[in-house]
Amino acid sequence: MNSTTVKARALPVLLSAPVLTAAGTVAAAAAVLAGPRALAIPGGLALGLLLPGLALIALIFRYRTLSAVERTVLVPGLSLGTMIVSGLLLYVAGFKLDRVSWALGLAGITLAVLALKAVPERVWQGEEEDEQEGPKTELIPVFRDDAPKPPPGPFAPTSPEQKLERRTLVMQLLPMLLVLAVIGGASWLSYANSHDSYQVTVTTLYSDLPGPVGADNGWDVDIRATGLVEADGPYTVVVTDPTGNKIIERRIPGGDGAWGATIRLPSATRMTIGLYRAGDTAAYRTVIVAAAQ
Repeated sequence: MNSTTVKARALPVLLSAPVLTAAGTVAAAAAVLAGPRALAIPGGLALGLLLPGLALIALIFRYRTLSAVERTVLVPGLSLGTMIVSGLLLYVAGFKLDRVSWALGLAGITLAVLALKAVPERVWQGEEEDEQEGPKTELIPVFRDDAPKPPPGPFAPTSPEQKLERRTLVMQLLPMLLVLAVIGGASWLSYANSHDSYQVTVTTLYSDLPGPVGADNGWDVDIRATGLVEADGPYTVVVTDPTGNKIIERRIPGGDGAWGATIRLPSATRMTIGLYRAGDTAAYRTVIVAAAQ
């Protein structure tokens, strides 16, 4: 076998849809991660709306030829479902949802699906047993003309034509049902995750409008904190001047809920008020205040 024959046989494989989809996935991920904005935007759209759907179609419908309408519906639908599911998996795994995690997650799922598509069919179906020697015998039923005919009505056996029509209808509806199942499952996961996130306590630190500067050049500011979690306490409120010097430090009593106090600041300059949890070296919440003129 010469090199020309090898190239002629390898060319259809290199130009097949799964190989082109894999190459496009790698190129799109590289454009999103390291390319300029002119390439990052098209690469991100391809990863979010095109490539995962093409990979899933190549795997799920490898025994069927889809029409143009079915591909038009399936590709963006499966891609959006994949994007939602990958985002939820990244969030549950503790990864930060940014450009890098999104790109790597979508590209990884797409390449994994294409790798499953590349698995030989004999692996999916199992090793076939050696065929028995000699031709196979097929039993063909023979009906005599005087044989009783099947009873009419709803209990009559289904004809081959009816079976073919039902199978065609099921195969036509299967892509739409698959898209609805993926989107429905992703929507359910999103709702469940948002419902659980709704129960998370959010800690806030804010101040009311500061009062006027007094004769001693001091001024009052009302500080409020909400969503204090007892497990993160005791909390500490620290006031620093523009140079970073600590002016006031006050510990907040333990317990869940809210806290508030009026603090007298000694200088009519802009101050930074920080809320610290137990063991924190940096402020957990920060407010910058200035005296009323």
